[in-house]
Amino acid sequence: MKFRRIAAFLCVLAIGLTACGRNSQQAGIFAKEDGGAVVAGDPMQGQLEVRCGEIAAMYRSRYDGAEKTASATSWEEPALSQDSIDAIENLLIDAGLDVMDTNGSYPSYLVTSSRFHSFWEAAQRHEKVQQEVIRIAESGKLMYQLFTCEASGNFLYSMIYPLDGGEPYYEMHDIKDWELTEKDNFFYRILPADDKHYPDFSLIRLTPPDLELCDMTADYIFPVGYIATNLFLTDWSEGKWGDLSFNDQFENLYFSHYGTEFTGEGYSYLDEEHGYAIPAAEFEEIVLPYYNIPLDTFRSLAQYHSSGDYYVCRTLETDDFVFLWYYSFEPEVTAYTKNADGTITLTVEALSTDLKMDCLFAHEVIVRPLENGRFQYVGNRVTYQTEYGLPYAVPRLEWDT
Repeated sequence: MKFRRIAAFLCVLAIGLTACGRNSQQAGIFAKEDGGAVVAGDPMQGQLEVRCGEIAAMYRSRYDGAEKTASATSWEEPALSQDSIDAIENLLIDAGLDVMDTNGSYPSYLVTSSRFHSFWEAAQRHEKVQQEVIRIAESGKLMYQLFTCEASGNFLYSMIYPLDGGEPYYEMHDIKDWELTEKDNFFYRILPADDKHYPDFSLIRLTPPDLELCDMTADYIFPVGYIATNLFLTDWSEGKWGDLSFNDQFENLYFSHYGTEFTGEGYSYLDEEHGYAIPAAEFEEIVLPYYNIPLDTFRSLAQYHSSGDYYVCRTLETDDFVFLWYYSFEPEVTAYTKNADGTITLTVEALSTDLKMDCLFAHEVIVRPLENGRFQYVGNRVTYQTEYGLPYAVPRLEWDT
């Protein structure tokens, strides 16, 4: 699914393939086009290759015997099933290794958190200490990291070790900043700060995710999200709709409805409105079921055009992201309460990988579960924000063109 692809990309990013290596003034460091660095003749490269070979040997027979799904494109590699990955992870965990436990689209976490805590405490005392982190990629490749605290600084040594005969890929990096938070989130930065092409920090979780809460995030938060959509960024409730924009939800709910992205193909584009004319029947079929609201109220708030029987949907253009930019974050439902009227109040916190924050902002959203997996949004209230504020929440139809 889409979120698994995102997680796979973040896994590659986290292992540090695009960072600057340490001591870039040293002879023998070759800058790569992607910004990484490799040290020629670095003895750590040989050490990691030997270590990765030992680990790979532990699960090679499982890898060779695992059924592999053919890749959908020429640049993707065949993938192992989650069951096969789980079997490999359990084998390595039983062998006493420090392994990231993965579970499909759910957040991964380091199983041996107690050992990582010991490493962190020693590092805070500036002792010479090191910590392995092992991840099995969907392809079965070994993704190996070695965090070290040394007299000369803190470093990350990384290697991608294929089991199909390919060449291992090695890099080393300064750790420019790192922090273990109260919620057991380990943030570390190996890239230059404040580059808007990627989050400043990578993340290793030391606590197992609550799968029920993760499912609630996927079911209730992901369908609409936060980009140029203010459902979760403004206070409103049934009958007191405030500044809630129904029009801005259409794109994402269109995807939930049809399973494909809205491209505007086949719809009339309105130059004066800077958006597409969506036939009223279709717009109401897609958006209206998510709310308990009278049709006439809905039409008034969503700026229904009776003369043409349509609503306007302004889609996002590339230039819009200049002013829409906000710090990278991951919404997480952290708690919920079942109410007497059958609704559920969800507590949502935005973890930020740009700012190494467990909670950049928080809100409470109320949902009403219905039959057959359907639900309605009942209300939202922003409960916390830092000095960094909230994502841009002005309805798109109010934007200055």
